[in-house]
Amino acid sequence: MQGTMGNGAGLSKARLDRMHDIMSRHVENGSMPGLVTLVSRHGEVHFDAIGALALGGAPMQRDTIFRIASMTSRSRPRPP
Repeated sequence: MQGTMGNGAGLSKARLDRMHDIMSRHVENGSMPGLVTLVSRHGEVHFDAIGALALGGAPMQRDTIFRIASMTSRSRPRPP
């Protein structure tokens, strides 16, 4: 599922197509079951939903809700 909203002055169709191809390869090679990308520039917004929520699961949608977690940051208490 792809879509673009806005005045058409901010995003390159060729580059969006290239991004879609690269992201699709991540899903096809099994790196992840699915993904949603969103790009915004000069009032134009483009989204792309590829793959599924889980292997064999429901298709990824533009408004799919999923958890985002950072595995590189650790929380530490701050000194008073």
